[in-house]
Amino acid sequence: MEKIALEAARLLFAEGGAGWVVAVLLGLACLHLHRQNLRAVETRISETGATATALERASQSGAAVAAALESRTRVLEDLARLSAEIARSIDRSDERARERFDEVLRLVADLRRQALPDPDRKDTR
Repeated sequence: MEKIALEAARLLFAEGGAGWVVAVLLGLACLHLHRQNLRAVETRISETGATATALERASQSGAAVAAALESRTRVLEDLARLSAEIARSIDRSDERARERFDEVLRLVADLRRQALPDPDRKDTR
């Protein structure tokens, strides 16, 4: 770039006036390069904006997923607690049922002892 600028400056002051043509062409080339650079920067800025928007949407969806997972975790904890309570109540009910069944068996045994001797039984007297 420096060589082009030095050559343009030398031709600008050279005899025959060709330097002015080179200076104008060099100025137009610099203007064109400046505009291209501005377009590239604008494109990068718009791409950065699009990336930022996409990241924001991803962040929002990630937050929504996290909230949904937290809600489901709470529901699962509630279900686990409820199932534990149900299991405890079933165990208590089984104990009560076993106690009642044992009581019924005792009563039946007492009734058998009090009843008349069974004809199928062999009397040992």
